[in-house]
Amino acid sequence: MPDSTVSALPGLDESYTTLPSETSSESGQQVDKNEFIQLLVTQLQNQDPLDPMSNEDFAVQLAQFSQVEELIAIKDAVQGGSDGTETFSSMASYLGNAVVLGTNVVNGANAANEGLSFTLEGDAAQTTLQLIDSAGNVAFETDLGALSAGKQSLSLADFDLPAGEYTAQIIGLGADGKSFAADPNVLGIVSGYIPGENPALLVGDREISTTDIEEVRAVA
Repeated sequence: MPDSTVSALPGLDESYTTLPSETSSESGQQVDKNEFIQLLVTQLQNQDPLDPMSNEDFAVQLAQFSQVEELIAIKDAVQGGSDGTETFSSMASYLGNAVVLGTNVVNGANAANEGLSFTLEGDAAQTTLQLIDSAGNVAFETDLGALSAGKQSLSLADFDLPAGEYTAQIIGLGADGKSFAADPNVLGIVSGYIPGENPALLVGDREISTTDIEEVRAVA
């Protein structure tokens, strides 16, 4: 099989970046809802009894407090929880990027949306992709041709894979006739995300956490 059978996911740039990180811009000068209500109570306790706050002013203060509560509720909903571990912006930053996951388990039904990333320790005169079932049997095998040493990516959409989950493995055959293995990782493009208490990214039909990601690659 010629080298052209090994193709990367569409639009994938082989350069890669580090995982995005959140930086805090909190100045420590913001007033939370508890401090706001304490300020309001203190103001009422220390007002001039001969010139108390008017009903109109008090109503304005309560309206401001209600707005603060609403803004906090919106912020928590967008961030997926008050702890802010996965914010709306951090999840959205993965959209359209290719991610390498810490697993080599592929599903034939999701093959059109995923690929494999692997690194060859040396030039391979012949390279073979195998899918192993739960019983340890080879359920699928195909020749990828000759590949050079280094980082490689492979689109699974090029193959008619059997349905079900399988462990992927890559076997290279050097010019000296000795075989060597290359551990593959699932590769896919983030197409969406699910916010909420347990936010998840979508890679094809696969729901993943950011902790499942080992590498992020830019897509051209």
